[in-house]
Amino acid sequence: MQSVALVFFLLGLLFTGVLGTETRLLFFWPGAALLGLAGLVATLRWRLRVLFPPSDICLATSVLFTGYVASRAWLSPVAAYAREDLFILAGAWVVYMLTVTAASHPRWRVAIFAVLLTLVLGNLVVGFIHLSGNWQFHVVPFFLRSATEGRIGGFFANPNHLGAFFSMVLFLAAGFLCFGRGGAALKMCLGFLIISMMIGVALTASRGALTGLAIGAALFSLLALGIVWQTQRHLFWSLLGGGLVVSVLGGAVLWKVNEEYLRGREITSPMANDVRLEIWQAALAQHAQSPWVGAGSRMFYDGSVQYRSEKLPAYAGEALFAHNEYLQMLADYGWVGLVLLVLVIMAHAWNGLAFIGWFTRHRFLQTGRLMSNHLAFCLGALAALTAMLVHAIFEFQFHVAAPTLTAALLLGLLANPGFEGSERRSLRLPPVRLMTKILLGLASVLLITGPWFYGLSDYHVAKAQIAEAQKDAFEQSQELNAAVDKDPMNPEARYLRGLSLLGKLRADQRTPNHPVLKRATEDLAQAVKLNPHHYLYALALADAYDAQSRHQEALEQLHRALILAPLHEESRMALAVHWHRLGQFEKAEAAYLWAGEAKAMNEEGSSRWIDNYRLLLQHVALIRQSPPSN
Repeated sequence: MQSVALVFFLLGLLFTGVLGTETRLLFFWPGAALLGLAGLVATLRWRLRVLFPPSDICLATSVLFTGYVASRAWLSPVAAYAREDLFILAGAWVVYMLTVTAASHPRWRVAIFAVLLTLVLGNLVVGFIHLSGNWQFHVVPFFLRSATEGRIGGFFANPNHLGAFFSMVLFLAAGFLCFGRGGAALKMCLGFLIISMMIGVALTASRGALTGLAIGAALFSLLALGIVWQTQRHLFWSLLGGGLVVSVLGGAVLWKVNEEYLRGREITSPMANDVRLEIWQAALAQHAQSPWVGAGSRMFYDGSVQYRSEKLPAYAGEALFAHNEYLQMLADYGWVGLVLLVLVIMAHAWNGLAFIGWFTRHRFLQTGRLMSNHLAFCLGALAALTAMLVHAIFEFQFHVAAPTLTAALLLGLLANPGFEGSERRSLRLPPVRLMTKILLGLASVLLITGPWFYGLSDYHVAKAQIAEAQKDAFEQSQELNAAVDKDPMNPEARYLRGLSLLGKLRADQRTPNHPVLKRATEDLAQAVKLNPHHYLYALALADAYDAQSRHQEALEQLHRALILAPLHEESRMALAVHWHRLGQFEKAEAAYLWAGEAKAMNEEGSSRWIDNYRLLLQHVALIRQSPPSN
């Protein structure tokens, strides 16, 4: 059963690495189901064969962090948002636990490493397709990669996340290249892949990934040289000199090859004008509302709108994420979440460093061999963890399944790096091991049931969006109906169906008792109930209420939208349209002009305040020209 669990585990990693590359769960569900099966089989097996003792301190901090995030997600204001964090967390827990326990055997860890290298090759191939000019290529048929041209993305929708994945796997490969067991052919292939990944990170033009890569490389070099100093001191100065020469020449070559590419990135998006600083202010503003436990899982989706900085460019899109995982943690989970995260990182980093010290002081003296896969993976995981933490200052890669599961894998390698013998007695915490197994079972059941209860609804919503793009109104309607049937608690499906029904109504059909209007109003009211923090839901419901002559209720929804999106043209313009419909032209004019002063304008080509304001002036002119009625 343990072998069966590990086969499902490897397949889950593979599917997630290919498909779980977006912030939404749509393509993560196949990998989630496979990981759930792996965790369930491991839970039923209960007593797994573990070759080396894991650190109970690492397990304890991980249990505390996972338990807190899961409970906070369960109590979050918007269940649909919390679901995204909860399922990625469950997948990460299964990966972490199986890496610590069942996959502690060297051959299974090599198999995991092989899966990661396979994903690297796949990302490189897709990156070459992007580089050839097909920038929107997506591995899933009928879907396009929504990314700007000029930056490769591999399987990932966001090039920055590809850079994060490459930088993590790169250091595992570097550790294996320097200290792992294998022949010359294998080491040459690893060297080629390492260079390819470095070029790939440069082609993503992710400055955060490059910064993390540089700092991770510095730590890797220091630790590797420290190991050589402790074990093979006669080689230290030669390796130090050769390493410096290779680093300088390699850095110069990489810079020269990618100089024009990176300069173009700096011209189009200069660091001096980076909008992240303004986004970080919004995250801190949301954090101030609930500093200890945060606003709830992924509540920055709406917090980035409500607390948007006035200094952002008027046509800048919504941030949705804080572009800083630590500030995102503060905004969503508060100080409690951030402190627990720091404890997890410190415990695992300390355990990894302790293993390196134990290896050089005890294991090497017993065997006289420096080549060890355990040492290679531990050293690589420490450097990868460092690069990952640095990159997280500028990005949100841990809201995407594939990088998060890779990070969980790194933590698992550090929690059980391969201590053996009696030289080191680790602290035992028996209740912690029981809690890890209970959490493994719960996470596995969640991952198995999620695709059925939520994944099918996500699938139908995506199909409806494709049908809308193809102008197939009937297919769109059918898919939205199926999405709501599969998950009645999905606010996005309710909102899209209500909006679609409103769009089908002709002017003469917008009467209070029209059945389609009633159905649209019910959907939109339910969407607002399920997610009262989304201003577009409130605006759509206000439109439906106006069509039913429920003007006071419409005004209440408009005021709600103005609170949720105080700087946005859309919410101000909706208020103006409301007064315009009621014939209160003075209030409408004031609201239209107020919309013109908005700090967050609608996109070009969409409905704008000036167009509606001109229509108001035409209506007033026609009224003045009309003869007075008796």
